[in-house]
Amino acid sequence: MILRAALFALCALIGGAAHAGGLMDRTVTFGALAYDDPDAPIYVGERHPAQVGHGIEYGLGPEGSQNGWDIVPAIIDIRDRQIILTYPDTVSGEFPEPAFNGYVLDFLTECVLFNGAEQDIETSTVTLGEGAIFVEGARLFVDVGGLEYGPEVFVVVSVDVADCPLS
Repeated sequence: MILRAALFALCALIGGAAHAGGLMDRTVTFGALAYDDPDAPIYVGERHPAQVGHGIEYGLGPEGSQNGWDIVPAIIDIRDRQIILTYPDTVSGEFPEPAFNGYVLDFLTECVLFNGAEQDIETSTVTLGEGAIFVEGARLFVDVGGLEYGPEVFVVVSVDVADCPLS
């Protein structure tokens, strides 16, 4: 009985340690952003809060025109160490290509959350441009400018998450 309790405690400790280094259960806000000059954005989407869990966190739809721009419907699934972007059957086209046109995921924490992030080329169906994925502290930016979108498009971003307390 004592051995079983000790093994259970050890498994819980190991599982908790692995969990602390991922995105699961973290609070995040997500939105779209487009700019040629970061100080004068062309489009600033609404910020959509969620807690990362087992399932799709965001199903974006149009939010209203700003400077002739609006949201292309998208589906965002955040996993423990991946972000997966897909698009519904109802849309297809190509994103305009200003200096930045994409998504910003802001994980609400005070620490530097990411050691790095990169596209998972093997599971993505399209290739993002060089420098399209970058991090600033607890913010992850994914630039989809120039990218074709549609129901067959999958963009998979793998993240290296630092050991940072849950937000």
